[in-house]
Amino acid sequence: MTQTILMIDDDRDFVSAVQLILENAGYKVHTAANAGEAEAALDKGVRPDGMILDVMMSGRGEGIIFARKIRKNASYKDIPILMLTGMREATGFQPIKDDPRDSVFLPVDIYLEKPVRPEVLLAKLEQMLGRKKS
Repeated sequence: MTQTILMIDDDRDFVSAVQLILENAGYKVHTAANAGEAEAALDKGVRPDGMILDVMMSGRGEGIIFARKIRKNASYKDIPILMLTGMREATGFQPIKDDPRDSVFLPVDIYLEKPVRPEVLLAKLEQMLGRKKS
């Protein structure tokens, strides 16, 4: 069965490149440029098996806020989220640890920094979704 990914990122070139990688790996991909578009997609019936989420979109911490909102929504709280961000490169933000995930502040399943090699992204996504390579 084909797994569906909702990718939320405002960098259209990056989204196109990742979408191609994911589709070539057998995923169905829906895209949204910001949290509002992602919410609209969910409201229209997109039911992703997982999400790839950026941090900085139209609002500086928009991805973090969206992740928190998803985790509080009974209909979507169990959708795994892979946060893929260039926040460190763009802002100089240096988390105290390499993995800044936190059940309250940053409630995502996997955290990766851009740029990321395609094989690393696919491996982490497969890990998150419990998908076996065919």
